[in-house]
Amino acid sequence: MLKSYLPARFTTLTIFLIIAFWLTGFYKALFLLVALYLFLYFILRKNRNDFRDDLTSTKGVIFSPVNGKILHIEHNVSHGIYGDQLIEIQIMIPWWKEMGIFLPLSCEIKTLLVLKGQSFFRYLKAVEVVGTKDGKGLSLALDNRGETIGLTFFKCKLGLWPEIIVMPGDKGGRRVNIGFFPFGGTVMLYLPKKYEILIKMNDEVSAGESIFAVVPDHT
Repeated sequence: MLKSYLPARFTTLTIFLIIAFWLTGFYKALFLLVALYLFLYFILRKNRNDFRDDLTSTKGVIFSPVNGKILHIEHNVSHGIYGDQLIEIQIMIPWWKEMGIFLPLSCEIKTLLVLKGQSFFRYLKAVEVVGTKDGKGLSLALDNRGETIGLTFFKCKLGLWPEIIVMPGDKGGRRVNIGFFPFGGTVMLYLPKKYEILIKMNDEVSAGESIFAVVPDHT
């Protein structure tokens, strides 16, 4: 059965209005409301998560945190929150893709910061619009045995801010769902320089399935 990220209270309100419109004879409004609800339910659909973490075969592996397209990859990047000599990967999530956010590896949530800056269209390169060193956006630092992996989310002008359901100190396995990004936007992933990148610009990636990077010792 198809599930959705739509809040339960939204569904409850919709059912109430459907009954009210039906009882009062506002059938056109009823039709429009049902059509809108079905559209939002599909756009905010939640894919079934059958991921299982095999600690042996996935050690040193970084999976895609979202569904989307690779817009930019840059090496030797410094970031005010995540550190220096990083690999920066920009992922664009289209509005029609499944919008779940998943942990790219097993880790502990180190920090969660809301540093909302300017929004921009998701098809533009973030580094050319707002820069990335100041960390503006929603910043999520992941601790992997003392090593920091960074995720920053930028709102699109035609989207909303992401909804994150974890807090600092929480632990989770790789490919575990930790929220969603309503109507998509821009995601920046920051990895230490030791990782070997296996994706390239313009690649289409799938959350929890596409392998982004590996530690060479574990290939």
